[in-house]
Amino acid sequence: MSYCAEVKNELFALKLRRCCKEALAYGMMLCGRSFSVGRISMQTNDRKLALFYAEILQDAYGVDVRVTEGGSLRPTYKADVISEADRLKIMARFDYGIAENTIPTGLLERDCCAVAFLRGVFLACGNINDPASEYRVELLVKNAALGEELRLFLEEKGLSFKKTLRGKTTVLYTKDSAKIEDFLTLIGAPGRTLDMMNTKIFKSMKNKTNRASNCDNANIAKTVEASIRQRTAIEYLEAIGMLDSLPEELVSAAELRKRNPDAALKELCALSEEKLTVSGLNHRLAKIVEIYHEVRK
Repeated sequence: MSYCAEVKNELFALKLRRCCKEALAYGMMLCGRSFSVGRISMQTNDRKLALFYAEILQDAYGVDVRVTEGGSLRPTYKADVISEADRLKIMARFDYGIAENTIPTGLLERDCCAVAFLRGVFLACGNINDPASEYRVELLVKNAALGEELRLFLEEKGLSFKKTLRGKTTVLYTKDSAKIEDFLTLIGAPGRTLDMMNTKIFKSMKNKTNRASNCDNANIAKTVEASIRQRTAIEYLEAIGMLDSLPEELVSAAELRKRNPDAALKELCALSEEKLTVSGLNHRLAKIVEIYHEVRK
């Protein structure tokens, strides 16, 4: 089961007030496949969603809704208001097609009903990605005018969604994890909000661990590369009989590196009988490498 299906399953189980059932049903109809006198229907690959649509419409408006199954490659479910009289009753309830706006403000005066309406919209046309892979929630709306109404409605609820086109479909979306958390909490899925917060914490810890690991690996690589350069210089100067003629502090640094070929500078300082600082030892070894390059010219 997809993450989005899990979220919707959580929303199916919520108990509703009578007034909220109508608001939720309207949100689902408005953003379903068709909402007109000729047809009120939803089409989905989710059987539970089709049955929930039928149940909420029957409960809210007392209409008959038929659910049918089709599809050859994978099941497709359709939920239709069968009777034209029932469709007319629903359309008249909202003055749909007559009123200036398709989102009736009278139906959504109560905060609980406004939330239920948005829940219905999400159930009908919403999608949310698994936060483990990507932060994204979107609403796929059938026309531009409705898309803009919904965007403004979301804005009134403190949720700023961006708007784009995908073919002829208007897409309202956000990739902001905090806004997604607010949206999930608002429509009644606080459990998923906590899941997202936990995912963010896990990702943050993982990124910190990776950065620390990468930093450690980089430091190890630098130590190894520096050691190879120093040992190459020391071995060459020793081979041509020049190492012992160098100043005493350089000879002692060379002997220290020869005895501890893989040690970091801090470790070499700790092993030295002299009181050496990391910068001081680094300067001595760098001088040996410099002499090596001068001799090799």
